[in-house]
Amino acid sequence: MRVLAQNNFRVVADSRGFTLVELIMVVVLIGILAVSVVPKLVDTSAISLQGGAAMVVADIRYTQELAMGTHTPKTITFVTNDTFYTVNSQTMNLPSRVSISSGATFTFNSLGEPTTGGGSSVEIQAGSSTKTITVESYTGRVSSS
Repeated sequence: MRVLAQNNFRVVADSRGFTLVELIMVVVLIGILAVSVVPKLVDTSAISLQGGAAMVVADIRYTQELAMGTHTPKTITFVTNDTFYTVNSQTMNLPSRVSISSGATFTFNSLGEPTTGGGSSVEIQAGSSTKTITVESYTGRVSSS
């Protein structure tokens, strides 16, 4: 009986296949490669542009509310072909691959009305796509399209 048990052990030991550790290592390596390669293959410029537009709209509204809260004029400046803009001498960076394609300067008074730049717009671009952020005259309403 003992010989039979040894023969069965040899058959199991000699069988070809992968161990659990080897399989886990392969899965981990595939995961690492996927995480490092997939972002380079997928175009994320549309996502960056959407995020950049939301950021610009929020910062224009913030500048407007800051002017109303402090009862002093506040300015936000966008310069064409830059990847950043200025809010009261503080630099704000746009997301990667996003730049300003058409600049403007907006100054808001203590009532939140644009005293400079009202009725004009800022365009940002990523790749071939653009977003336009407009500040309306008199009301200072900010919209994105």
